[in-house]
Amino acid sequence: MFQEHYPPLVVAYLVGLVGWLLVSRLLPELWPREQLERLDRPWKEFGIALLGTMGILGMGQLWAIGVRLPEQGALGPLLSSINQVLIFAPILLVLVIRRHPLTSAWLPKARIIKRLLAGIVLASLAVTAYSLLREGVDTPWVLFGRIWRYENIDKMVQVFLEDLVIAILFVRLAGAIGNRWATVIVTCLFAAGHIPVMVSQGATWFELVGLLRDAGLGLAVILVLQQSRDVVWFWCIHFCLDMTQFTRISGVG
Repeated sequence: MFQEHYPPLVVAYLVGLVGWLLVSRLLPELWPREQLERLDRPWKEFGIALLGTMGILGMGQLWAIGVRLPEQGALGPLLSSINQVLIFAPILLVLVIRRHPLTSAWLPKARIIKRLLAGIVLASLAVTAYSLLREGVDTPWVLFGRIWRYENIDKMVQVFLEDLVIAILFVRLAGAIGNRWATVIVTCLFAAGHIPVMVSQGATWFELVGLLRDAGLGLAVILVLQQSRDVVWFWCIHFCLDMTQFTRISGVG
């Protein structure tokens, strides 16, 4: 067993990813090998998507200074979810204004209920792996019951929208420079995104080298998502494992 949070988290993600590879071969009809979505002038579309991402940062700043719906009371989680949608609205509007299909955001509509159920099962396996591998964590069913609750609906929405943003940017970047280089760039950005926080916390060079582990995990995620071209199933895993960082979920002080 591990005392730290991160090692069992990595293994849990790998359990979910490998699980999807197995399920996709047992139930190939859930993720058929359809033709890749091609966008005209991908550099232009990528630039517009980047503008949408900058818009998210601006909306986030408005939220930070208090320009938002109240998030207290019984309706707090629901109103907070609406705030999340408003924050991510700039990138969502890109799809609407540019009239791009949902498949260009890795969000196909076909068999979505079955794909969601598959994601919940895979998330259950991932949470079980985390529970078994981390010392002091409560049982998997207790964790799952704490995760899928009304008070966490805003975090459900936030994680889903984060995954959608990654898909939107990746599809457009891959259309411009190809899947291979897009994978390399997104993987590096995934790891580099941790640097500012780590430096501010006084991380050592040895700890910064651990970013290679983050890059490896990001690479695995991107490679599998490219095969599925679907964020729904992965969102279930991402949300559940993201919640394990909180003491109120894991039970570890």
